[in-house]
Amino acid sequence: MHKMVNKNTSYRGVQALRGLAALSVMLFHFRWNLNEVTPDLGNRLFGWGATGVDLFFMISGFVITLSIRRSPSGMFAALQFMKNRALRILPAYYIILLITFLLGGAMSTFHYEDKTANLISAIIFQPIYPDHPPFYVDDDGMYGVRWTLNYEMYFYFAMSCMLLFNRKWLATSMFFLSSLIIVPLYVFGKWTTDPAGYQTTSALLGLITNPIILLFLAGMVIGLILPTLNKIPASFSAALLTISLLMAAYFFSQGMYLAHGLISSGWLYVLILMFTVLSEPFIGKYVPTVLIKLGDVSFSLYLIHTMMNGGVGKRFEDFGIEPGWLRFVLSVVISLGLAWVSWRFIEKRFTSKKMAQPQTHKIAPNN
Repeated sequence: MHKMVNKNTSYRGVQALRGLAALSVMLFHFRWNLNEVTPDLGNRLFGWGATGVDLFFMISGFVITLSIRRSPSGMFAALQFMKNRALRILPAYYIILLITFLLGGAMSTFHYEDKTANLISAIIFQPIYPDHPPFYVDDDGMYGVRWTLNYEMYFYFAMSCMLLFNRKWLATSMFFLSSLIIVPLYVFGKWTTDPAGYQTTSALLGLITNPIILLFLAGMVIGLILPTLNKIPASFSAALLTISLLMAAYFFSQGMYLAHGLISSGWLYVLILMFTVLSEPFIGKYVPTVLIKLGDVSFSLYLIHTMMNGGVGKRFEDFGIEPGWLRFVLSVVISLGLAWVSWRFIEKRFTSKKMAQPQTHKIAPNN
């Protein structure tokens, strides 16, 4: 687990958030089964689940800040940083992509130009649709959830480059100030915080300038000011965390702040993440082990679960399992089981013993 300020502090609460974020996205994608039974039931229960992506991004920014604060500057540090990220992400990503490809039509994919382009973009982490922000890929197509990995990989690459500078935080500030504010003002003549982004013919430019990246930066800010924030009593932070969770539950239940972005669901997750971190000395020992394990498998769960709506889902129909509560429950259970298998036999296998040991307590499995 990443440690900070107090070397004996493990952020179990943040690891649990990571798992809950993956769970919320999964439930969002399975909600249609419940809508088939009772119109709009799934939307009412889990329509907010897509916002778990915002929490993912924020946690990534927080985790990377903890990592980079301890890292020296220089070429070796930058290469080591990218190597560590690649070992966390690429093996599981590509193996699950291959399985998704085989279950989703395999070679017949190449009979369709759009599906072929979608597959190639998945292989090389390429945004391809400039008029479809903030995804820039077919998020309803095969492996559609990968759109978030395009942002993650871009963020990791950018931060590895920042390690080349002695004053890495100044370089980081200047880089994102340029890409998120100066470039949009110069190229598009405006600046926005809306993840709808800017009208452009370049999907890559759209991604690099998309305001959804502010979520990563929000997590980074929490990590940077943590030594100052730690002066707040943990018990008081726990009370504020409770209030933040109740606020989020209320707003989401009322259909408010359900969109991506810092000014929609993002600001709620800023409060939740910040107070979860600050209340760790108070709440950490009470975090259920099952949530820690859920955090462990969260990356694989995020990648695997959409197969229940695609390749695996077609097999449900072969067995006469129609959309509804049974398919919903089976989809959840099978996704969790496959995620554990992926984490145990793919993620851990491609990580050295030295790196894998913190994984059971690590804030984010793919970081």
